[in-house]
Amino acid sequence: MSGEIDFSLISAALRRRWWIIVLCLAVALGIGVGIGLLQGRRYEASNVLLVQSPRYQWRFAGEITAITSQSRDFQREVLAIARSGEVAQAAAAAMPSSAQAEGLDASALTEAITVRAGDGNTIVVVATAADSDQAAAMARAWTQALIAAGRDVYGMVEDMASFEAELRLLETDLREKEAALAAVRARTGLFSNANMPDELMGASLSLQEVNRLTEKLAEYTLAVQHVNTLQDQLAAAAPGSDLTQLPWELLAGPPFDERAVLTAELARASLDDPAHLLELLQQEQRALQATADTLASQAEQLRTTLAADWEEYSNVSRELTQARDLYQIMLRKVNELRLQDLLDPSLLAPVGGADPVISHVRGPMLGLLATAAVAGLIVGLLAAVLVERAQRKKGA
Repeated sequence: MSGEIDFSLISAALRRRWWIIVLCLAVALGIGVGIGLLQGRRYEASNVLLVQSPRYQWRFAGEITAITSQSRDFQREVLAIARSGEVAQAAAAAMPSSAQAEGLDASALTEAITVRAGDGNTIVVVATAADSDQAAAMARAWTQALIAAGRDVYGMVEDMASFEAELRLLETDLREKEAALAAVRARTGLFSNANMPDELMGASLSLQEVNRLTEKLAEYTLAVQHVNTLQDQLAAAAPGSDLTQLPWELLAGPPFDERAVLTAELARASLDDPAHLLELLQQEQRALQATADTLASQAEQLRTTLAADWEEYSNVSRELTQARDLYQIMLRKVNELRLQDLLDPSLLAPVGGADPVISHVRGPMLGLLATAAVAGLIVGLLAAVLVERAQRKKGA
């Protein structure tokens, strides 16, 4: 059958046409050696980066805490970042101007750079080029771009900018609340002396006026009671009684002195006309009561005003306290982030320094020779079989 393998043909070809196989093998090996030599020597520059998890759990302000998962695979995350287009663009921008002039852009860098996981939690950045300086520059630029990207993603730069902006807003609000409290103090007089502790500050003008009116109201109320007492005793006195024994000294005091209408001397001078004296007492009682009513109304109005002032002062003071507490919380957080950025800026740290390690590399010569040998043997065997078959057909 035509589909069957003719082993006799192959055996005859190997026995009589072996020189064809050897010749093809030699040609193939020569081609492989030539390709390997034409590739020339190339240079590799490599950097090793250690991927670390966050070293500190910062707790300056318990009200604002960061949540960090302890089961995250930071090496895998950083590998994804290391192979991103953003890192390639940043590395291309960091290359020397001479390299940029030669057209070494982000796409060319991506082709020349290999990023792989190393031993443990390390990442290896390898740059391959025909020139050792160029390979080192590419590896250095890619490494720096990766460290910067890691700092942006895992560092405190972005968070700190947000918290600092919020701190400025809270500081502005705090200053507004302080100014509002100062305005209330200036308007109401409550704790107006800001250079003294609150417990030593004087009372407000409204409170002083309330105290003055209350004291004066008490004096007039007592004067009204005194006049009522004299009226009652004068009305109850029998005809012909000795009116000089009545307590006319009750008509002494500030209210009577202020009015200067009915005094103890004037009352004693009018004892010969009890009816007229009783009328004078009634007039004095009505006048004193009217003044007492006026004082009570004024005191009540001032108390209402003072209560409103105290409520406003309490509200503004409470808002100031809240604003100050928020500002202190945010200030502690910003200071924490600044310290964290100083001590723990990135998850990536170069191993052995920032300068890459440079090594000479050739094309895989042994692999080329092995491939060439296999190809030469296959081609040689096919050629020998074809020659042997052609000879058999010609002899037939």
